[in-house]
Amino acid sequence: MNNQQIGKLIQERRDYLNLTQKDVAEMAGITFKSISEIELGIRNPTLNTLKGVLDALGLELTVQIKSMI
Repeated sequence: MNNQQIGKLIQERRDYLNLTQKDVAEMAGITFKSISEIELGIRNPTLNTLKGVLDALGLELTVQIKSMI
């Protein structure tokens, strides 16, 4: 996934949960500007920041090994 796709996923989940960007920012311990930029795909969040946002939205990050074949 690229930054735009991650941002869209976060925005769609936030909208589904009827939360504002301010709500998610507060729950994730980041600034309103940060969540806005993440949703717009113009910020590349750290792994910790991304985990905090996903936790706030009831989502989780999984890592999968690519097939080498």
